[in-house]
Amino acid sequence: MFSLENLPKLAHEFFSEVADLSQLTNSSLFLCRSDGVPLYVRNELNSEFDDASVGALLGGVWQAARAMASFIPNSSMEEEYRLSFDTSDKGIYIVPVSLDGEEVYLGLIYFNEVNPGMIKAKLREISWRLAEFWTMVNIKAEVQDSNLFNNITDEEMDNLFASTLQ
Repeated sequence: MFSLENLPKLAHEFFSEVADLSQLTNSSLFLCRSDGVPLYVRNELNSEFDDASVGALLGGVWQAARAMASFIPNSSMEEEYRLSFDTSDKGIYIVPVSLDGEEVYLGLIYFNEVNPGMIKAKLREISWRLAEFWTMVNIKAEVQDSNLFNNITDEEMDNLFASTLQ
């Protein structure tokens, strides 16, 4: 199985080869660990910012919102939460993604957006696809690890069967 240390490499692969980010214009996309460490950043905004600061703020605002949500009666953390701070054309949108029980956060900062509902739906879709991608990569790694005869030579096979026949 892959660990979260492999996530920056796999996130880059996912966002560059699997995810369709064409609808996310005038925006910056972030993937960060729960402690705020950025794992992937795609900055399409004209503003300069520090990736580490944005990651820490993204993780912090999610943790603060989760703590506040605990005051909601009959609320369960099993529900699909997301965080939105926006006006009609600009804002911040954050969704959690569970990768093997570890929670990471996918966030989007956007502006001049004609249809913010569409990009929010797109971000949720990307989060689901990222979780599926992570699961498929882990399954593939487990299958490769469980293959007993991966690097065995013909001579080793002959010796194995020759010793059982004697």
